[in-house]
Amino acid sequence: MQVDKTFLTTGREISTMLYQAILPTIKQPREAWAIIQRIVAYYFQYDQTAMVLDQPLAITQAQEKSLAATIQRIRQHEPIQYVLGEAPFLGRDFKVSPAVLIPRPETEELVYHIIQESTQPGLAILDIGTGSGCIAITLQKALTAVRIDALDISRQALDIAQVNAQRWRADIHLIQADILHDPLPDQRWDIIVSNPPYVRLSEQKWMQQQVLAYEPSQALFVPDDDPLVFYKKIAALALVHLKPGGRVYFEINEAFGGAIAHLLAKAGLGAIRLQQDLRGKDRWITAVAPP
Repeated sequence: MQVDKTFLTTGREISTMLYQAILPTIKQPREAWAIIQRIVAYYFQYDQTAMVLDQPLAITQAQEKSLAATIQRIRQHEPIQYVLGEAPFLGRDFKVSPAVLIPRPETEELVYHIIQESTQPGLAILDIGTGSGCIAITLQKALTAVRIDALDISRQALDIAQVNAQRWRADIHLIQADILHDPLPDQRWDIIVSNPPYVRLSEQKWMQQQVLAYEPSQALFVPDDDPLVFYKKIAALALVHLKPGGRVYFEINEAFGGAIAHLLAKAGLGAIRLQQDLRGKDRWITAVAPP
């Protein structure tokens, strides 16, 4: 039987090696160090305290091969979240693959706002375009006696959401449907939340290669001649499927804050609130169904 040999190093030594290996591809030092921290924590459960103390680190031959494969994938511009198969979202790691978008900090902020504004127990919530399920699962774990429905057009995405729901023991109901063409279930919700596709095809020229090459285009892009197609459809559905006084929450393209606010008002929704992210860009919009 072949024995898997190990060699000793430290977190700083392995981090320096990784940094030198990925820096030609990851040009921003801050981003490179963030990736390295995730790699070291993932493969060796080596946390920040161990790094500061520069504690010894034992690496097996199998782990060494895994690190080499990881470096190679990063050099091909594959996002570290897909390489490791997981991404953090508000304190939990969620399984991800190129079938779903990588959760973003902006979406964390949106979910945080929903949690802060949803103290009433027993709410019914619909998450449209659930992807990995990070929004639906986080809300189910944070709110009291909540009922969550999570909808997506992609069967692959729903399979990943199901894995994440099982991992975090979250009770959510998955629905496969095309929101633009299929009817919603005959029921009403207190909250509808959606982070729909909102990037115009013409904006691809400004996007990172790793996003264009690996993340699902169906979940990202909308045509330039109808960039608000999902907002128009969901606003119309909200009027029918929100309970009186129910709320809709959207993540939005910063270029269309005013246009979406106007759209929601024209649809008959009120108490419209446009909010900015930490960088001061229009990022979320909230509206309330008529009483």
